[in-house]
Amino acid sequence: MINFLIPFNSRGESGASSDNVLWQNENVYVMDNHRLALWCWFQKMEKGRRYNLLHIDAHPDLSESALRESVQHNIEEMSLETYRKLWQDEVNLPLFRWDNYLEYFLKKYPEQVGKTISATHHLGSKKELSEEIRDYDLVKFASGLFSEKKYINDLPWIVNLDLDYFFSAAPEKLELFSHSFVKSLSKSIRQGLENGMVQVLTISLSPECCGSWDKAEEMLEFLGEEIELLRPFYTSLSK
Repeated sequence: MINFLIPFNSRGESGASSDNVLWQNENVYVMDNHRLALWCWFQKMEKGRRYNLLHIDAHPDLSESALRESVQHNIEEMSLETYRKLWQDEVNLPLFRWDNYLEYFLKKYPEQVGKTISATHHLGSKKELSEEIRDYDLVKFASGLFSEKKYINDLPWIVNLDLDYFFSAAPEKLELFSHSFVKSLSKSIRQGLENGMVQVLTISLSPECCGSWDKAEEMLEFLGEEIELLRPFYTSLSK
């Protein structure tokens, strides 16, 4: 099923609260603001089942901001619009943001969390998930895990990818990795989707952190050379 859950609005800023697009094709979701990933996971997760998490992002997304208030809410019972509109009036910010949704998941739903692995550049925080994979090991890890089905345990995976991982933090936002690195990673994720090891894949464009919408969309299109489920998204945006 291909569906714009949030119709494409514009190539504007995402910031803390703007959601310019959310798109779904089967168990793959694409958004411009990573704050929506948490809601997407619960659309594919089974109640009472545990999931491993692979978080690939320039940022850890583990801020504890608003955590005390946010754990009062149950995502599995929440509509997308409710999730988007929950707000902290005292600081004039949304409850779920692109820097705190992951911390919420870990603290609110520990019974549904299995192995947690991250590959990040630690921008904004030095926090890590239970295991951190360095850049040069990520492709080897993903290939061994999803291509060769090397089970860490018998749990399915959430793969949470922010395209800003592929770009530098410098103002120029230069690409950090070779095309062969990105291609190998996307190939392994595709194989995980095909063999059922990946239960859900969420991808954030994060255009401000990639340098522009153009750079983010070009990177997504490159991923789509391997992950065919992505192709209808960037094709529809180019019309």
